[in-house]
Amino acid sequence: MLKNKLILCSLLSVLLTACGGGGDSGSSSNNNEPSPTQENVSVDLYSVKYEEAEDHLYTKEYSYVNNIVKDTEFYTPLSEEDYLLTEDAIYTDTWVTAKTKAISALNFYFSDAPNTGYYHTFKKIDLSGENVFERFYPSYKVMFDKFGVPEELLNSKVAQAYNRIGPLFFPQGSYCYQVQEEKVEKPYISFSESGMTEDNYAEVINQLDSQYKYELAKVGHTYKVNTGKWKGYTWRYYREYDAYGQIYDFVVLNYNGKLVLGDMNYFENVRLGDVVAQHKQRLNAMNSSTFVEAYYAQKAIVQELDKHCSWFNKTAADTILKL
Repeated sequence: MLKNKLILCSLLSVLLTACGGGGDSGSSSNNNEPSPTQENVSVDLYSVKYEEAEDHLYTKEYSYVNNIVKDTEFYTPLSEEDYLLTEDAIYTDTWVTAKTKAISALNFYFSDAPNTGYYHTFKKIDLSGENVFERFYPSYKVMFDKFGVPEELLNSKVAQAYNRIGPLFFPQGSYCYQVQEEKVEKPYISFSESGMTEDNYAEVINQLDSQYKYELAKVGHTYKVNTGKWKGYTWRYYREYDAYGQIYDFVVLNYNGKLVLGDMNYFENVRLGDVVAQHKQRLNAMNSSTFVEAYYAQKAIVQELDKHCSWFNKTAADTILKL
């Protein structure tokens, strides 16, 4: 995956004076399915995240009362170098209104900006008796088991949790919530000054399509392009595929005649089962003895997808903090 990303970046660097971009698979604006039926939901949920750079565990409570998070306003913060483009507006250097709403006990709605949004359908998983490290740090476990703890992480919280004397297990009544499906209402594009180039948009696009197709054909890959124009800004959204599925995506945007590289967010519907199957097929096609690091990096991705939870109940969140 990294190799193919570098191939594309090399191609763009020939056409541009700067190279960057790439991002998460998005989700599709072509969602004509009816919205889920509204129920009354009140629940306390906790996100727990480990920031390796800061070596810190962060927790945040989301207390939904009658479907909304009580006494809380949500925003997407943008610096003067960050931009967010929707069908209706372009934002920079501001706090963009965001929102979340519970639709049912396992279905939630999120919006990062006005006239954008997506639904997440969750699975509630009983964690009682599970090994806490294996659930919360699945990718680290794969890499540490194979290669050991790297020297730069020896004193980190994650290494201390891995080397803990006696494993920690979730007590009875521990639950987490894992996203099973993402259904898109409307997408948006994000970009920053770091993705801005001095290159003429029209000139680069004329070369990019034919050269991109040629380079991908040499490695047996295909691609798709979606196009649009929002608030006067023309954009092209490229997605690259190997034999198993999408491996890379990027947006090129006409910003006042200059080419800008950015990310498409929530462009098409996604199912966790499909993504896991894709990555497992890719893993099974790799040789574990020839490309050892790449194989275990891919294995770590599979484990992360399989084990990752977005939210925990209080019992589970409090237990994770004991690692």
